[in-house]
Amino acid sequence: MENDADGVMQQTIRVDLVPDFRSARNVEAGCAVVIDVLRATSVMVTACHHGATRIWTCGEVDAARHLAAAAQPTRLLCGERHCRPIEGFTLGNSPSEYGPSVVGGRELVLTTTNGTRAIESVASARRLVVASFLNLSATVQTLIAEPNVHVVCAGTDGEVSYEDVLLAGAITARLRQHRADARIDDSARIAQSAWQAVLDHGVSSAGGLHSTEALAGALQQSLGGRNLIRAGYQQDILRCAQLDAFGQVVERGPDPVGGFVLSADSAR
Repeated sequence: MENDADGVMQQTIRVDLVPDFRSARNVEAGCAVVIDVLRATSVMVTACHHGATRIWTCGEVDAARHLAAAAQPTRLLCGERHCRPIEGFTLGNSPSEYGPSVVGGRELVLTTTNGTRAIESVASARRLVVASFLNLSATVQTLIAEPNVHVVCAGTDGEVSYEDVLLAGAITARLRQHRADARIDDSARIAQSAWQAVLDHGVSSAGGLHSTEALAGALQQSLGGRNLIRAGYQQDILRCAQLDAFGQVVERGPDPVGGFVLSADSAR
């Protein structure tokens, strides 16, 4: 890692447009940021904002059931497969389900088709953050000082998904406003170009999106967005498009217990 003229370590930003389990060997010393805009990471951010004390993530349904039953009181089972709630689970994967009266003071176990598996792909990272449009600014702020940022887009069933690429591009663009000399890979450059194209096509005001509806319109065009519409969850696209609705960072806890919690420096 190189230092700039002021002696500050130069930042490197890398983006995986879909999860790559080979990435583990490249991320151990860095900060990984997992994105599943529609909807896993948006749900995690919403749940923590509304008082969930810890969120455990699992790639498989059976593992989630076991982890939920292993604690007293039992943890809330949450998640989906192919947009649909899982039989026997308390909650699905819609942010609308994760209100304070439901998740406040509770631990959750979440398994989803794409997002939780993306988390597994970078489980060896020194620091692991989950991000959404709901907490974009807070996430960027916590990443400014990180020398090695590795953004992982969950994608949809192994395919690149536009909504995740857009958020990766927004994170890259905003970081480069603070760290103009940041070194980015080609995937980060592609993501930033996609985000800039959205801003350039009449949905921006003073450099930022001016409405939830404008961002939701872009997300509806994505593979994940189209799948949600077919499954009857179009309103969730609007819920996940509320730019900076929350001011908190959600990351894997620093203690040995594990699970995702509000970052210690998050402002409620």
